[in-house]
Amino acid sequence: MAFTSEVAQAVTRVHRSKRGPVFCDVQTHAVVWAAVLVAFEAASFRDQDRETLLESLLDELRPSWDRGELARSEYATRVVQRSEAYFATRDRSSPLKTAERIVSWYLRAIGMPELVDDSALARHLCANFSHRILRDIYRLSAASRLRTAVVSLMERQRAARIADVDICLMSIWDERQHHTHLAQAVGSSAPEPANRREVSHWDGHPIEAIARVGTSSP
Repeated sequence: MAFTSEVAQAVTRVHRSKRGPVFCDVQTHAVVWAAVLVAFEAASFRDQDRETLLESLLDELRPSWDRGELARSEYATRVVQRSEAYFATRDRSSPLKTAERIVSWYLRAIGMPELVDDSALARHLCANFSHRILRDIYRLSAASRLRTAVVSLMERQRAARIADVDICLMSIWDERQHHTHLAQAVGSSAPEPANRREVSHWDGHPIEAIARVGTSSP
């Protein structure tokens, strides 16, 4: 947002466009957003991460693009559509050439003279856009490397935790198996109890004693 304001102020100090403030604001927001897209493309982000971050940035920027003359959704749509046209002029091998191209198209879009490429304003904006794109590429690439390192560390820690749980479960399993085998071994080596005569509550009673003697007599 600050960079967009700097670009707009640099232009208005030199030239007052006949296209109207709304049109010029759309072009300014669009050319700055195109520079952001160039930086994200050059940075080493995964496609999914790049899309997620760009969508988050758009959500933050859309309120700042709001104009009273147009509905917010319509204005934001114009900015995004125009930024795609600027982005299409990029040179993937050179951020400096990309800056020159998008600045040239931008100044012509807002109604600057044909000789604008040789003007002090054009050189000033080219230098600013080049610096901005290169700085964003450096920062975004550093963030991408940091994210990759953090994700790799988290995956290693997760794998280590899973391994620790597996080892713990195996230890519990082995201990239970050991106790089971020990119990089976003790059970199989114990002597069988001798068959004993069933104990009766009549044992020791005189009648029971007489009956046993009677049954044993010839």
